[in-house]
Amino acid sequence: MRKNMLPYHVVELRGLACILLVAYHVVGIPGSGMQVAEGSIYRYATDSFELIRMPLFTFISGLVYALNPVRADRFKIFFIKKLRRLGFPFVVVSALFYFLQTHAPGANGSFVPESMWRIYVFPYAHFWYLQALFLIFGLAALLDAFHAMDRPGGFVLAMAAAVAACLTVHADSNVLSINEACFLLPHFLFGVGVTRFRALGRPQAMLSAAGTALAVGVALHQASLWGYLPHFGWNSSVALLCGMGGAVTLLHIMPSSRVFRTVGASSYAIYLHHALFAAGARVVLHLMDAPDGVIFWMALLSGLIGPMVLETLAQMRPWTRVALVGKA
Repeated sequence: MRKNMLPYHVVELRGLACILLVAYHVVGIPGSGMQVAEGSIYRYATDSFELIRMPLFTFISGLVYALNPVRADRFKIFFIKKLRRLGFPFVVVSALFYFLQTHAPGANGSFVPESMWRIYVFPYAHFWYLQALFLIFGLAALLDAFHAMDRPGGFVLAMAAAVAACLTVHADSNVLSINEACFLLPHFLFGVGVTRFRALGRPQAMLSAAGTALAVGVALHQASLWGYLPHFGWNSSVALLCGMGGAVTLLHIMPSSRVFRTVGASSYAIYLHHALFAAGARVVLHLMDAPDGVIFWMALLSGLIGPMVLETLAQMRPWTRVALVGKA
């Protein structure tokens, strides 16, 4: 119900982010996924959303978190809930994914750590996001417990520090995906700010500014995709323009949609389990020598619908509800 306190279609926006994510993993990187050529329209399309996909997910997390922020007296309860929501599925689902990778090489990417313990300490598959998000939630909770972002001045300082970390931090070991946490932290805090201080701004002015930032960012990113400029990573000013401009623009223009709302309602289950279902469909269709278009759409639908069905089944038992989808 808290999502409904915002005058936007947030659940639908989660659905859009899910579809973009699953589409990206269906196509994959060179050497994995559909194994399409570098110049393929599929790879170009997914690469075009590279600087928007995960920033959008993270922005939404900050947007919703700010509806019920942490206070000092609820700090422990908050972390217990996040451990259940993020920690338990991370431990269980990543282990299942690792088992499948080691017994079905090539089905879910080519990188498999030599030792299983490494999947819990370093970035692994798409589970790196759970590590990074836990770090982000932890920092945001500390800041809010001490009321550091209650006022615009404090929020601006926190945002400036987050942007500086995004542009400069790079740990070689990347324990617990700290690099990715730094890259995405400004987008989370930006979502917090949009919720917390939305009464201070005018929606039309915000949308105009966001649209301009997005247009500039997309133009520069497209120039890099076509080889006119060097590649822009997540730790770049172009990524901040695309991520923040795209998030606010989409937030304001996202319409009410039953399809996107249905997908968005199962966004976490889809994030956790989409790779398994999409890869299974892709492998079978490759064996059948299906054309790329059929492989893409069938694997995309499998990656969306399969986790929804699994979520429904998992909720039939308390332990599977916690272990597989992070629900109480």
